[in-house]
Amino acid sequence: MKALGCDIGSVFSKAVVTDGEKILAQEIMATTGNIAGEISVLIERVCDKAGIDLSDLAGIVATGRGADLVRNADFVEDEVVCIGYASRFFIPDIELVVDIGGQSITSMLLGRDGDVIDFMRNDKCATGSGRFLEVMAAALDIPVDRIDQEAAGARKSVPISSQCGVFVESEVITHVNNGESPQDIVAGLCDAVSRIVISQARRFGAGKRYTFTGGMARVRTIIDLANERMQGEYKPLPLDPMLIAALGAALMVEAS
Repeated sequence: MKALGCDIGSVFSKAVVTDGEKILAQEIMATTGNIAGEISVLIERVCDKAGIDLSDLAGIVATGRGADLVRNADFVEDEVVCIGYASRFFIPDIELVVDIGGQSITSMLLGRDGDVIDFMRNDKCATGSGRFLEVMAAALDIPVDRIDQEAAGARKSVPISSQCGVFVESEVITHVNNGESPQDIVAGLCDAVSRIVISQARRFGAGKRYTFTGGMARVRTIIDLANERMQGEYKPLPLDPMLIAALGAALMVEAS
């Protein structure tokens, strides 16, 4: 059964075509001002990659902040439900999922059947999210996709004391003016983000089997630092963590 899942996020939009648990194609695009037009291109590209037409699909499910703009969707599902469902599908014994997205960090406690028992999201502040790290990296003139490489070259980790994005940016600029190397500042930023992530995760207690999802879970430096502080058993996803909500949406087609 071929299905299409779309995750229309605030920073990136993602789409996957699946056939059962097999991913036939995937596409990721930056979300800008012309979201409706971008969604059409996104769906067209992922279908072309999969070598199918829309008529070949058993269904389309949309999720994310811009899910209502996916005109061809059979239905819309909450992204927390999609992330939880896909995480349990690929890691059957997972109990806790921490999603580090573009604008927020969400921790989810899962039941035995994969249902989300409870969740908490820091959506009133983007601190620690992908957008937060993107702004800080831009202040250092470092692309986000080079954060791991830059952090690997650090000789030390420059302490970042604030957890507010506005104050952190000012703190970063101060460190630059004081002659600290960009690599050392990046290492400090990764450490600060990992502490924010763990603070969010610990709201559901410790000692659980857990995983990290979302675009920032691609940054190995942050995940490694978080794992050093986290109690429990880390269960890495066997796929790109940025696609987890879109995959969950596609899996909902068969589940429905």
